[in-house]
Amino acid sequence: MSGLSRALAALAVAGLVLGLAALALVTTSDREDVPGPSVMLALTLGWAFIGAGLYAWWRRPENRIGALMTMVGFVWFLGALTSADAAWAFTLGLALSSLWIAALVHMLVAFPTGRVCPGLERNLVRLVWLGAVILAPVSLLVFEDPDCKDCPDNLLLVWSNETAATVLEAIGFLVLVVVLGGLVVVLIRRWRSFGPVQRRALSPVLWTGTAVAVVALLTVVANAASADDVIRVLDAVLTVLITAVPFAFLVGLMRSSLSRAGAVSALFDRLGGVSARDALAEALGDDTLTLAYWLPDQARYVDAQGHTVALEGAVTEIERDGTPIAAILHDPGLLEDRELVRTAGAAAALALENERLAAEVRARYDDLRAASARLVAAGDAARRKIERDLHDGAQQRLVSLSVTLNLARKNTEPGSQVAKLLDSAMTELTAGLAELRELARGIHPAVLTERGLDPALQSLAARAPLPVSVSASVEGRYAPAVEAAVYFVVMEALTNVAKYASASAAEVTVEQIDGRVVIDVQDDGVGGADPASGTGLAGLADRVAALGGRLVVESPPGGGTVVRAEVPARRT
Repeated sequence: MSGLSRALAALAVAGLVLGLAALALVTTSDREDVPGPSVMLALTLGWAFIGAGLYAWWRRPENRIGALMTMVGFVWFLGALTSADAAWAFTLGLALSSLWIAALVHMLVAFPTGRVCPGLERNLVRLVWLGAVILAPVSLLVFEDPDCKDCPDNLLLVWSNETAATVLEAIGFLVLVVVLGGLVVVLIRRWRSFGPVQRRALSPVLWTGTAVAVVALLTVVANAASADDVIRVLDAVLTVLITAVPFAFLVGLMRSSLSRAGAVSALFDRLGGVSARDALAEALGDDTLTLAYWLPDQARYVDAQGHTVALEGAVTEIERDGTPIAAILHDPGLLEDRELVRTAGAAAALALENERLAAEVRARYDDLRAASARLVAAGDAARRKIERDLHDGAQQRLVSLSVTLNLARKNTEPGSQVAKLLDSAMTELTAGLAELRELARGIHPAVLTERGLDPALQSLAARAPLPVSVSASVEGRYAPAVEAAVYFVVMEALTNVAKYASASAAEVTVEQIDGRVVIDVQDDGVGGADPASGTGLAGLADRVAALGGRLVVESPPGGGTVVRAEVPARRT
C-alpha cells in the first residue's frame, strides 16, 4: 500500500470515529431530543462527504477537490459539539459551527479543478472564510441566545449587548447573502463555459450546488422575516440538498467514465466519414479544437496545410508507439479531463498518422517551393548585378572608346588609309555596343528595374520584328520577382512568335484578377507550339511555379498560339 493510500485509510477511520462520536454526543445530550431521521440524515451527510472526498482524492491526487470534500465532512461533524452538556465543548461548537458553510462554499467554487481563480471566485472564498473564522466567534463575545434556556454557559461572552449583537447579525446576514448570490453566479458561469461532454459529467454537482445556494439564500431571507414554518421546510430541503452533493459528485464521476466511453464510441463512428479534427471536435464537444502534426525530421509541428504551428494555450500531445504524432489544441476546460482527450486522441491515432503524413508532404512541398522562390530571387538578383556591371563597366568603356575613335577620325586626313581603318573600327564598335546592350537587356532589362512593368513591356513590343499591341492595366509596382516573371514570359513568348509562328501580329495583355497577375500573349500564326520541345517556355513554367503560379500554352495547329501565365500579385 502506498503512502497516500495509508493516509487516506487513516482519514477514513478518523471520519468513521468522528461520526460515531458526533452521534453519541447528540443522542446522549440532556438538552434536546433530536428525531431519529434527522440524526441519520446528518450522519449520512458527513460520512458521504468524507467517503466521496477520499475516493476523489485517491482517484486524482493532484486535484484538491477531494481534500476539500473530505474537509467539509470533518467540519460538519464538529457542529455536533453544540449538543454537548459541557460549557467548554458547547462554546467550542458555537465558535466552529460556521466552518462547514465556508468549506462547502469553498468546495463548490473550486469544483471541478480544485483551484480558485482570481477575481470573483477568490473574493467569495476569502469572504466566507472571514465570516466563519472571525465574524462567528466575535459575535459570541456579545451575544447569548435567550431562547436556549437549558444551554450551557457561553464561555466567550464578555458583554451581553443586544445592539452589538444585532449589528453583527446584520453583517453576517449581508455576508451570507453576498456569498450565496456570488456562488450562484460562479456556478452558472462555469456551466456556460463547459462543452457538451463536460456538462454531462459535471452537471449533477453544478446543479445540486446551485440549488443549495438558492435554497440557502431563501432560508437566510426567511430567517430575516422570522417565517418559522417556512424556515423549517427550507431547513429540511437544504439538508437533503447538501447531503445530495457528494452523491451528485459520484454520479458525475460515473458519468465521466460513461461520457469517455460514449465519446470514444462516437469518435469511432465518425472516423472515416469526416476529418480527424471534426470527429475529435464533436466527440470532445469543443468547436474551437485544432490539430497540429509532428514532423520528426524537422522537429516542428505543422497544420493540415503544412504551415508551422506554435503550441500555445491548452495542448494535449498524442503519441503512437511512444512516438509523437500530433497535438490537440483545445478548450482549457478539457485540461481537467486530459485523460478523455488522450483517450480520444489514441482512438484517432491511425487517422492522425495518415493526416500527419499528408501534412508532411504539404510542408515539404511548401519548403521546396520556398527554396525555388529563393533560387529564382537569387538568380534575378545576379542578373541585375550582371546587367549593372555591363552597363557601368564594359558598356561605358566601349562608349568612351567610340568617342575617342570619333575624335581621332575627325583629326585624320579624309580618304586616307587611317581614316578608312577608323571608319571600319567605329562600325564594328557600334555593332558590338548594340549587341552588348541587347545582351544586357536579355540578362535583365534596366528599364524594368528603373521604370516598371508597363514601360518594359512597351520596350519589348517596340523591338519585336512584327506588330505587337500591349495592354497592361496594372498600377504601381509589384515585387521584383513578380515583375521579372511577367517580363520574361512576354519576352520568351514574343521571341517564339518571331522565330516559329509565321504570325503577322501579336497581342500582349497583362491584368490583375482576384489577387493574381494574369499574362496573355496571343498570335495569329501557324500554332503547333510544344512547351516541351525546348522553346524556353519550360524554364519559364518552373520560374512561374516557384512563385506559386502556373503557365499554360494553347497552340492548336493552324489556330495560333496563346501563352497564358498567372502569378500571385505580391507588391513591393
